[in-house]
Amino acid sequence: MNDNKDLEEHTFVPALFRLKKNQYLLISLMMIFFALLGLLGSFLIKPKYEAKAVLVTNFELVEDTNITEIMVYSQLEIVRQIMLHPDITDEVIRLEQEAGNSISLEELKKISVIEGRLNSTLVKIRFTEPEVAARIATNWVEVAFNRLSEAYEHALLVSEAKWVLTSSEKCLTDEKVFDTAFCETLSLDSLEMQTEEAQAVILAEGPKSLGLTKEIQISQFQPASIPTKPIQGGRTNFMLIGALIGLVLSMITLEIPRNSKKVKK
Repeated sequence: MNDNKDLEEHTFVPALFRLKKNQYLLISLMMIFFALLGLLGSFLIKPKYEAKAVLVTNFELVEDTNITEIMVYSQLEIVRQIMLHPDITDEVIRLEQEAGNSISLEELKKISVIEGRLNSTLVKIRFTEPEVAARIATNWVEVAFNRLSEAYEHALLVSEAKWVLTSSEKCLTDEKVFDTAFCETLSLDSLEMQTEEAQAVILAEGPKSLGLTKEIQISQFQPASIPTKPIQGGRTNFMLIGALIGLVLSMITLEIPRNSKKVKK
């Protein structure tokens, strides 16, 4: 018998598993109280909504070429980096200012998340007003679509000039292409002229292409819909968190008297 008493005294049993009727009532009241505090807090803190817009790109793969998976990924990554190009972000900020929402570049970056999903680029905007979030996301992908479509025209010129430059060099160094129609029509003077023209095109059009190549095409954009459910700061979440806090605090409250008795012994 003494062994059983000693075992009970040295075995920790949480208060949750040895509750009395009045203690159940205490836990329930504390959970309700803190859930109500969470409800009041939800009125003070504005919930955040997330709007998503999509920029769709298409990558042209040609069989029996040296295009690798890394090259495809790098081109898609360039598109995602271009989304933060000053030409695009400045226009988004200007459109927001026209709509009456004065926003800075730092604020724009804080509320935005740019993600890649297969051949698409997602622009996510998190804001307290769902209409504003949808407007910013839609403006962003639309501006990016227009700017990248413009850059793609310059990318075609750069790609063509690089092809001419590479082919001209091969006419002088690669014996396999000496007898091709392209090389046979070239003289040293015309070859030098074509090389100079191709280099001039690359230097002039390269910065305007924003790093794009002819293989990647800007297909379309999908505007954002107005979100209806908040992702942060919802009243239900606040009440649930409050109830959990009440549960934890009530457990601590019930454990304190027991621990005090043990100390006195």
